[in-house]
Amino acid sequence: MFSAYAPALVDYIYLIDRYPPKGGHSVIKATGKSPGGAGANVAHNIATLGVKSTLYTTLGRDEDSNYFVENTKAKVVAEITDEKTGKVHVFVDSEGERTFFVEPNAAGKPYVEVEVGKYLYLDPFPSEESFELQKDAAKNFEGFVILNPGHPYVNLGFEKLASLLEYTDMVILSSDEFSTLKVDVSDVLKYVDYLIVTQGKLGSVCYTKEGSFQAEAFRAKVVDTTGAGDAFAAGFIYGFMMKYTIEVCLKLGNFCGAYNVERMGARNFPPRDKIEEFLARVLR
Repeated sequence: MFSAYAPALVDYIYLIDRYPPKGGHSVIKATGKSPGGAGANVAHNIATLGVKSTLYTTLGRDEDSNYFVENTKAKVVAEITDEKTGKVHVFVDSEGERTFFVEPNAAGKPYVEVEVGKYLYLDPFPSEESFELQKDAAKNFEGFVILNPGHPYVNLGFEKLASLLEYTDMVILSSDEFSTLKVDVSDVLKYVDYLIVTQGKLGSVCYTKEGSFQAEAFRAKVVDTTGAGDAFAAGFIYGFMMKYTIEVCLKLGNFCGAYNVERMGARNFPPRDKIEEFLARVLR
């Protein structure tokens, strides 16, 4: 039912006291390891809720490949395109802000064929070929296409991005990414039916041709912001697939994002019972 064409990455996480000045040093207070990749996280999170979910991706021949597959709830359909699986070294400071250092490896060679389905989620691979390959996938997909362009595609400029939006039904952006595009909401809605913008502590908003909808953020004690946007996306998309109103989808996305940031790692998604409890409260 849900498919993602996205990179498989393994996150090596380092909690530090602070980011040092250039040439300085910092203390690593704790370390961790987690399967990652934004689109892979979304596919995994949605799978934990009982939705049939498939990740189309690329892997290496190393132990990280086995680790990734064994710890991903979504079905993984992968091509082996390198000796090593993609890695990300994630440094997180005491305020939960993170910085990424990427080793693309297999994720830098995104050669995998995407089969048909109902929903397709696109997340950039760390590869110069990613954009055109995903544009072809979107063009040939007969279902509903959701794009999370991130900074890799946003930095290509709106004119370039529009050539992909032409085959997209929904786009999810952070407020920083949307600002970088230097366009109006109406410019994006010429191509897509739904524009969702996450706004951090301000919550989130969804724009459609019929109007806009907004939901406030939930208070959270931030430990690690890694994966917060992916948790939001999975929550929103799950609500959307279940035919809830846009307002409920936004609230669910915000709830999932807040839950994630209170824990270390990218895949701290609320379990199904907590999702159901939350929806029961919202739908009263």
